[in-house]
Amino acid sequence: MPTIFGLPSATLLVVLLIIFAACMSASLAIFLRHRVIFKLGVRNIPRRPSQTILIVIGLMLSTLIIAAAFTTGDTLHHSIRSDVLDVLGPADELVVLSSGADDETAASTTGAQLPENVAADLMERLAGHPDVDGILPVLSEPVPAINLRTDLSEPSILMTGLDPAAIESFGGLEDIDGNPIDFGRLTGIVLSESAANKLDAMPGDGILIYIRNRPHHLIVKSIAPDSLLTGAQVGRDTAGFALPLVHAQTMLEEPASLSYVAISNRGGVEDGVQHTDVVTGAANDALAGTPYRALATKRDGIEEAERLGEMFLQMFLIFGLFSVSVGILLIFLIFVMLAAERKPEMGMARAVGLKRRQVTEMFLAEGLAYDLVAALVGAVLGVVVAFGMVEILAGLFGDTLDIQPVATWQSLLIAYTLGVVVTFVTVLVSSWKVSKINITAAIRDVTEAPRKREGRRWLLFGIAGLIVGVLAFWAGAANSSMMGLSTGISLIPLSLAMIVRHFGAPPRYLYSLAASVVLFYWLLPQSWTDKVLPETSGGIEMFLLSGLMMVATSTLIIIWNADLITNGVSLLGRAFSRWLPAVKTAISYPLANRVRTGMTIAMFSLVVFSLVMMAAIMTNVEEVFSGEGAGGGWTVQAIQPPTNPITDFREALVDNNVNDTVVRETSRVVTVPINRTQIREAGEDAWQTYTVNGVDDAFLTLSDIEFQIRAEGFESDAEILEALRSDPSLAIVDAAVLPMVGFGGEEDQFGLSNVVTGDETMAPTPIEIADPATGRTRTVTIIGIMEARIFMLSGVFIQEATFHDIYTKPEWITYYVQLEPGVDAATFASNIESGLVGYGVQADSIHQIVDEQMAGQRSMMRLFEGFMGLGLVVGIAAVGVIAFRSVVERRQQIGMLRAIGYTRGMVAASFMIETLMITLLGVLTGTILGLLLAWNLFASNFFFDMGGASFVVPWPDVVGFMLVAITAALLMAYIPARRAGRVPIAQALRYE
Repeated sequence: MPTIFGLPSATLLVVLLIIFAACMSASLAIFLRHRVIFKLGVRNIPRRPSQTILIVIGLMLSTLIIAAAFTTGDTLHHSIRSDVLDVLGPADELVVLSSGADDETAASTTGAQLPENVAADLMERLAGHPDVDGILPVLSEPVPAINLRTDLSEPSILMTGLDPAAIESFGGLEDIDGNPIDFGRLTGIVLSESAANKLDAMPGDGILIYIRNRPHHLIVKSIAPDSLLTGAQVGRDTAGFALPLVHAQTMLEEPASLSYVAISNRGGVEDGVQHTDVVTGAANDALAGTPYRALATKRDGIEEAERLGEMFLQMFLIFGLFSVSVGILLIFLIFVMLAAERKPEMGMARAVGLKRRQVTEMFLAEGLAYDLVAALVGAVLGVVVAFGMVEILAGLFGDTLDIQPVATWQSLLIAYTLGVVVTFVTVLVSSWKVSKINITAAIRDVTEAPRKREGRRWLLFGIAGLIVGVLAFWAGAANSSMMGLSTGISLIPLSLAMIVRHFGAPPRYLYSLAASVVLFYWLLPQSWTDKVLPETSGGIEMFLLSGLMMVATSTLIIIWNADLITNGVSLLGRAFSRWLPAVKTAISYPLANRVRTGMTIAMFSLVVFSLVMMAAIMTNVEEVFSGEGAGGGWTVQAIQPPTNPITDFREALVDNNVNDTVVRETSRVVTVPINRTQIREAGEDAWQTYTVNGVDDAFLTLSDIEFQIRAEGFESDAEILEALRSDPSLAIVDAAVLPMVGFGGEEDQFGLSNVVTGDETMAPTPIEIADPATGRTRTVTIIGIMEARIFMLSGVFIQEATFHDIYTKPEWITYYVQLEPGVDAATFASNIESGLVGYGVQADSIHQIVDEQMAGQRSMMRLFEGFMGLGLVVGIAAVGVIAFRSVVERRQQIGMLRAIGYTRGMVAASFMIETLMITLLGVLTGTILGLLLAWNLFASNFFFDMGGASFVVPWPDVVGFMLVAITAALLMAYIPARRAGRVPIAQALRYE
């Protein structure tokens, strides 16, 4: 992985290795200088094997999550990169029609054409260039194909015409057995492996294709691996075949046209990329004054592989950091409990001369021993988890990408060292914390009296936090950073509370007030904060920050007001007077240990918060986008390339024996995709890109389109559609032109600057639309922005006549169909595809398309939920550690309770009730906060305008998460609770 959050991975590894070496050096110094201290620390590890195993499990999960995230990112990066190299082969650059916005968005393989003399000029100008191996003219066009032997058909495979004289400079073609193909003497076609699989074809089969509605009979001479030369495209499930260029031009009736010109650089498939800058510069100098550009296709593809790998890594890390945060809390909690258990021992050690620094070193030695083993186990298991996630990703993207599991040593080393360092630092902080004991109180094993005011360190921490908060707020406001602004707003009240506490203010009201202020900020709707705070933007990292802040502040409120909550539990216990002592015992102990109780509540709260929030967001996204309005009122879409135009769609159905009596209405939309357009607001200088559609009268008359924003002067949706139908200078557009609140969009993708999500009206906005091939430009005025839920209709929509004034040929044509009630759309779409196979039509039920897209998103969200759910394992491990340690720590208390009359069942019940109460508080807090944040995001149109849709609570998921968390926690606490009840009274009273 080249970079991680913008930091080169090699640099990160070096930094981590230096810090890791420093940690190891500190530990080695303890071992060499204070061997007795070191041995005192590690001797406790083998004393209780079951607890040691639980501690290792808890500590390893942070490393596991980090390793899984890095391995998943490596896998996607490697798979996409391999796909780019396999498909492009020796082709390093492509010369195509430029959109004029950005070379990366200009690539086109069909539809846009360039004259054949462009290739001839390039060959002449670049002849003898030391870094150019070859130049290959290519004509590529989708056509329908039928295998005459098997009767299997494909509505669209890519016919690719290649210049036989130039193909050898690209390494030539080989069949799937590695035998060279004499392309110069080819009398048939070379079928790609994917096309052969789809058509069940073999050499010698006859293939029937249709061009301009006329059949052409071709013979399969060879089958070759998928590549650019046989019609494959990067990142797409494409099939194709190759034949000599002149034959393709003749059949297409375009004798002097090309789709693109491929350039091969000096060097191999990978090495040639290093000459890209030189070659593209020379090629573009030769193309100066033309609308054509040489694109760094292979290098851009490799960089895209890196970008997508980094994107998935960052997403998994961001969501995984919820679980990592839980793991850090667990580490701190473990050492707090170890200190509580060994308090008399530590007091005696301090009494005989052991210094605080040496107590810290003792705990540090023990923690490091756990850490080194746990991080190693976590790194190995992280790879196993990642490979499992890769299998899920392969199921999602397997049609377009061959995903191969990969784990690199660099990433594993980063994960291991990062896991060790994070744990070491946490252990160091917690060890320093637990070493601060009152010697007398520790020897007597009694709780220190609460302070009336905090010490000077608390004041210094408060001042430091206040300074950091103010600086973060200022930097966030200055740089429009939501992260900085929100961090500052969160730190300032909490830091002020720490400062005021130093002067003796009551902690309960002080911390409750400060935490409530911060929590209130995070629960405020975006529209409210926008009125009083500077405009900012943020990204996915805001989910982590919001979760941490909301859970931290809600936990503060709970632990300082827990007596109000637990009194209710005590009242319930009165209904069962026999068990009332057990209930009171279960309540009193957590209240006496606020730090421990608060961390345990926060652990469960964080995990459940992240799971519930993710489930709520996914459920509501699906609720909005999977409705009947997704297709604008149409039930079937049939897409075809313009190679075989249909004069009358209904007539074509009748002529090909497709029952049109079930068809109520049809319409037609012609489309030029984003990479063949130029678009900008009138008066702007820079061109951007966006999909442009031309629609007929039937589409405007019959579509069920609602608008979230209407131009001034239009009172209804029907008025907008009627105006567009009668005025060729008007346009409507989908909701993707609106910026999402808090997130930036694609820099080169067209967006409107005068409206935002949540607006209801807009000024009519003139825009310019141009064809970069011809330079023809038209100005139209946008008068409406569609509802976001109509996501099947995307781009700018203008009259078809206006479209043809700009563009000579669309890239595809879509026919929308409305069926009579009760007709199965999927079956009818299949009938269309079978009947119109000669036209290259691909038909689908819109409802089925929506379902498949939602299923893919649902699977992706489930993958993230499963990844975040690893934190639940941390929480469950925490319950086990707490329960086991509590039994040991409170052994004498158990003996006293048994001595005054507690039965075994009452002691066990006390532990179980205590676990249930803490877990329930954490689970309920996380559930409520997760639902509130998700509701807040949707209510404030953070993602998109919900169009008045009500918020849906995913009750099955919510209840499932709660039951799993509570049940698992109780099961984990059951064994130590039973063990507590069976402790012999005399032995417990004598325990030291």
